[in-house]
Amino acid sequence: MDTLWYLAKLALALLLGVLAARTLGVHRFNRVSAYAQTVLVWLLLFFMGVNTGGIDDISSQFGTIGLSALVLTLLAVVGTIVVSLLFSFLLAPSSKEEGIAIAKRKEQSLLRRFYDIIKEPLLLVSIVIVGLALRLGTNLFFWFDSSLVTYLLYTLLFFVGMGMVHKKISFKGVFSDRSLFLLPLYTIGGTYLGALLAPLLTPYTLSEAMGMLSGFGWYSLSGILISDLGFPVLGSISFLSNLLRESFSFFLIPLFGRLGKRFYYPAVCNAGATSMDVTLVLLSSHFGTRTMVGSIYHGVIMSLAAPLLIPFFF
Repeated sequence: MDTLWYLAKLALALLLGVLAARTLGVHRFNRVSAYAQTVLVWLLLFFMGVNTGGIDDISSQFGTIGLSALVLTLLAVVGTIVVSLLFSFLLAPSSKEEGIAIAKRKEQSLLRRFYDIIKEPLLLVSIVIVGLALRLGTNLFFWFDSSLVTYLLYTLLFFVGMGMVHKKISFKGVFSDRSLFLLPLYTIGGTYLGALLAPLLTPYTLSEAMGMLSGFGWYSLSGILISDLGFPVLGSISFLSNLLRESFSFFLIPLFGRLGKRFYYPAVCNAGATSMDVTLVLLSSHFGTRTMVGSIYHGVIMSLAAPLLIPFFF
């Protein structure tokens, strides 16, 4: 019952954002919504670090957290590749791939591409580390109450709801093509297939592994949500694992783009929730602009699925 009530409050915050955007006008407060989401993510990550720093003997668990996150990420990536390729062959014969075109991409210097890949993850990880360090090394946060994270999370989802309306996405073409319509199921099925091996390779249960991987690349939400549910260490692992998933996508999408049209499916599925924003340009540049709607649809569904699925595992 507590889980359902928690989900209801998350859904209500999202719905209120949608209603607010529709009431105020689709073309109004676009920038305010975008800036608010960015600032709230930074605040939530900072306080996630603060919250994690309050755990007894947390410094001795840093090695385990990093290794577990890497193992979980690799399992999710491999599982997603297997499932998405398998079902793409079963449900999307070559005659249905006319919407996918391998597009040429303007080449940049290796150093520039590397910087573009790591700059955002480094910034976000740094924010968490600053919060963690301040909690461990100072007495500035004696007042801190984890309920603050909950209210910030509701506010973030409110602005996420507004942002969904502002983007004015139409999915009519997706619903008529089952190979694209089922993309989110490939992602969920592949991620959870990989999680089946987690109890053999990590100290965590199957339920915990599935919960940590259920961010599908939305690292800020997954880490914060799991921490808010009362599992700050698992929240830290989930944050790092989903961050690695996004980072891996920056390397995998160009690789899949060189392998052929068929590999659009593992490319977009491994991108997870980020296929509608962070990795969207990369996907469209390597697989053609006609795949953009499918990528956005996939990212929107995964972003809606993450806050609904995560609480069921804890």
